Amino acid sequence: MAEKGTKKRLTPWICRLSRPSTLFVGREMGRIGFGQGHFFFLAELYSEEGLSQDELSRRVGVNKSNTSRALAKLESFGLIRRKSDPDNHKVKKIYLKTKAYEIQKEFRRIQNQWNDTLLNGFSENEKARLLANLKKMAGNAEASIGAVLPCRASCGRQ
Repeated sequence: MAEKGTKKRLTPWICRLSRPSTLFVGREMGRIGFGQGHFFFLAELYSEEGLSQDELSRRVGVNKSNTSRALAKLESFGLIRRKSDPDNHKVKKIYLKTKAYEIQKEFRRIQNQWNDTLLNGFSENEKARLLANLKKMAGNAEASIGAVLPCRASCGRQ
């Protein structure tokens, strides 16, 4: 019986974390001149460059057209370049430009500040258990819909 209550109350708590996280990331990314939607793309590219647009779409959890628009914006900001794959010219690989590395320290500050805020008062052991449980929950969620969702690199799931 207690298990039912746990399941019933889990979603509101996830929403209560998600909304302030979105607001914080949006505000902080705006301060450095970018939108919150760019956050997940940059997080993935800081984690691994040379991803195809399709792989980046899958990892960030958005459709190809939204990825293409976001990448066009990042390209116009001078943060990325798209390069044809030498083995398959139909595939575009995404690479960071110097300007992206110039803002990486500020980008990491945003990530770390929010992590510190959320984990305030947790012991190291609690943090480790929480991260393991969140990874397990994310895996369950992804498996249920057959996709990798946003927050992979940005939340430390590298």
